[in-house]
Amino acid sequence: MKLLVTGGSGFIGSNFIRHVLATHADDRVVNLDKLTYAGNPANLADLERDPRYAFVRGDICDPTLVRDAVRGVDAVVNFAAESVVADTFVPIHWGHGIKIASIEELFETYGAKRGVLIDGSGIEVVEPNLPLFALAFRNGMGQWKQITHITRHRYTGRVVTLRQKWGGVTVTPNHSVYDADGQLVAAETNPELLAVRKINVDRSRHRDDVEICLPSIKSVDGRLYTRTAKGGGRPREVYVQQSLKGEALLALLRVLGAYVAEGNALFNRANGSWQVCIANQDLEFLHELRNDAELFTNSSSSITLRERPGAHQLTFSSHVFFLLVTTLCGSHSYRKRVPDFLYTLLDEYKVAFLDSYMRGDGNVLQWKTVATRRAITTSERLSAGLGLLLSMLGLDYTLGYSEGANERQRPKVEIREVANYDTRTSRAYSEQEYDGYVYDLTVDDAHNFAAGIGNIVVHNTHVDRSLSDADAFLRADVFGVFTLLEAVKELKIPRFVHIGTDEVYGSVERGSSRESDPLRPSNPYSASKAGGDLLALAYWHTHRVPVLITRSSNNFGPYQYPEKVVPLFVTNALDDKPLPLYGDGKNVRDWLYVLDNCAGIDLVLRKGGEGEVYNIGGGHEVENIVLTRQILQLTGKPETLIQPVKDRPGHDRRYSVDSKKVRQLGWTPRHRFGDALGATVAWYREHESWWRPLKSGEFREYYDKQYGYR
Repeated sequence: MKLLVTGGSGFIGSNFIRHVLATHADDRVVNLDKLTYAGNPANLADLERDPRYAFVRGDICDPTLVRDAVRGVDAVVNFAAESVVADTFVPIHWGHGIKIASIEELFETYGAKRGVLIDGSGIEVVEPNLPLFALAFRNGMGQWKQITHITRHRYTGRVVTLRQKWGGVTVTPNHSVYDADGQLVAAETNPELLAVRKINVDRSRHRDDVEICLPSIKSVDGRLYTRTAKGGGRPREVYVQQSLKGEALLALLRVLGAYVAEGNALFNRANGSWQVCIANQDLEFLHELRNDAELFTNSSSSITLRERPGAHQLTFSSHVFFLLVTTLCGSHSYRKRVPDFLYTLLDEYKVAFLDSYMRGDGNVLQWKTVATRRAITTSERLSAGLGLLLSMLGLDYTLGYSEGANERQRPKVEIREVANYDTRTSRAYSEQEYDGYVYDLTVDDAHNFAAGIGNIVVHNTHVDRSLSDADAFLRADVFGVFTLLEAVKELKIPRFVHIGTDEVYGSVERGSSRESDPLRPSNPYSASKAGGDLLALAYWHTHRVPVLITRSSNNFGPYQYPEKVVPLFVTNALDDKPLPLYGDGKNVRDWLYVLDNCAGIDLVLRKGGEGEVYNIGGGHEVENIVLTRQILQLTGKPETLIQPVKDRPGHDRRYSVDSKKVRQLGWTPRHRFGDALGATVAWYREHESWWRPLKSGEFREYYDKQYGYR
């Protein structure tokens, strides 16, 4: 028999493929898997040289691919049933301050202040509980909305980068962004992006003064002092004014704008001096900056003339001046940034910085009726900051991108201040492999936040994935089933086994669910699974497609992705990490060893009646708290690792299925629960090399079937 197994790189699918190849010597298996979510090629890596096994990467929602994969098989067994990357910059408003921060910095900063929790599905959560705000898109403009949660989980796989004149962002493929029409779409569709250009600015709170604070420097009589290098003579005291306003503050911002554009800061090891150099081809501009500096510092300076245009240099030689510019604006060109305090100053100070920056790094493009100012930078943080600054000033802009000429050169971002837009939009799309944390924000009274360069509007996805993005489940569990059924019908495939779940019956207070019982799903995931079941049965009744359905209870065993309760708790216990237990731990599940389930599915495939449903249950009901204690006992860890967490919405109290029908075919579970659980713990203990890469922080992107543990 030749089988097509969809979703065969997942937990149950990979175990089923192993079972078939070990049990039926003449069988061949084709595994069709998209490799999203928990589809792990390592689950079947040892079968790659087996001539009876073949792997095809693809989506079951692709009709052409599915039809080609189905052609020539004897049976189909269907097991097939996401965030921004760490260095994504987001605008943040806290108290009276605004800044650009990477989402990773945000998590670590407030995680250190408030602590990090791990919720029931393994996601790390920080609750700031502070007046901390993100920029959200509401009523056609950007508005500051409070951040209630900052979350992250581990992700290994593909990420996509979208770059357009409106902005750029890098996210997981299924992370939702908003298109130009305000519709929520997956990032991998590469839509025309929605970006925040107008911001609701409360100028009544903006200031005209600033207090400078430098690391390890104390103020004396309103001045920040450091010593210059000794050189050959007596050191002298050099300072910058700590409190600045009016002309002195405007002077500082003009100097900082020029430094960010064409400046560098370095420590001269030869003579032990700190130097800040600002280059420009406009000699008069450098003299203006030198005069400006005298309004807030007594640092010595000199101007060096160069014959080559653009090489004239204004150089300041003092430690305090070095600390001033690097603390406020960064050092290397690819780390430059807009000074944080600028966002909450009056507009005239923003304009002073921006004009000086454009004189240093920009040029003017003169068109027939309009002049466009343009600047180029290799710093993504600076690009994000300039975009925020332009929007706060009510100025429009577009973006352009160019890669470096070689691997050593960093990509460049071009910022153009414009008076009107060219409505034609080029959409640059690229994919990269990623291994690290991905992050998300929960924003009060909004389902989005601005991220990346140009303030791209992305969807807030932190809640159980099936609650927030049910479309992903419907796509795989309903439309994917439809695509398979159509191919099976057209090509007259003899058998189609659809793998369901006991969750479709809903919570069962007493007794056990029978195959004929009504379906009462209580969350979007189980509802989408029920939809797939009903669609498959409809094809049997209408078209006599040879459909068989199995509905199994909770599986556990080897190769289970470490988000589910058994592998999560086992691996956490082995690492002495908390075991997050939902609610009071009294939820009851019927546990089934995965190899017993595979044997049951195989039996239904070969002996089951067409158009029939078969429950497969382990017959061993256990409260979650009891299961947790058993795992701790098997791993030799204390019960103090148990960490109660808030129960999730729609969390069914008890599942139980009646398995008499499949037993009549000759099936019975061969593994005692206690022995199987012990073997499972031993497998994870012995296969650390399998789960450690998946759980080096916590988890990869969640795509399908992600609803905590059942």
